[in-house]
Amino acid sequence: MKSTPAHEPTEAEIQKAAYYLWLESGCPAGRELEHWLAAKELLKHHHGRNAGRGAPKPVRRKVATIPPAPVA
Repeated sequence: MKSTPAHEPTEAEIQKAAYYLWLESGCPAGRELEHWLAAKELLKHHHGRNAGRGAPKPVRRKVATIPPAPVA
C-alpha cells in the first residue's frame, strides 16, 4: 500500500483559515499562534484528502422548463 506525500498548505491559505478560526472564536487577543497552528493542521488534512484528485467536477443540474400556458 502506497502512501502519498503530504501536501503542505500555502502561507496565504493558512493565514485565511486562521483568520476565520479567530472570527469564529470571538476575536480573542493573544491566541494568534493557536489559531495559526489549528488552521495549518486543518488544511493539511483537507489537502491530503483531495490530493491527486484534481479539481472537482462541476455538478450538472437539470434546467427547469416551464410548460406552455393552456390555450383558452
